Amino acid sequence: MKKFIAGILLASGLGFAEKVFVIDVEGMTCKLCPIAVKKAVSKVKGVKWVSASLENRVAVVVTEDSVKGEEILEVISKAGNYKGKIIGKGEF
Repeated sequence: MKKFIAGILLASGLGFAEKVFVIDVEGMTCKLCPIAVKKAVSKVKGVKWVSASLENRVAVVVTEDSVKGEEILEVISKAGNYKGKIIGKGEF
């Protein structure tokens, strides 16, 4: 999973991001689930970039400094039958 996260961050070209959240998303079961999670999270004000993986059941979210992890978790839970848990966080 660490390779997945590192690959996403490198591929995104967002080396100047202020915050990165790595979120375990319980309940993603089909190929449409990551799309629903990504669409919902991308609507949060201050989210710069988001990716979700069904294979790893993880979402990686790059945000402005003002965004709180709880905001992202709430949006994920409202996107479907999902439960998010922040398993990593970094500030740049």
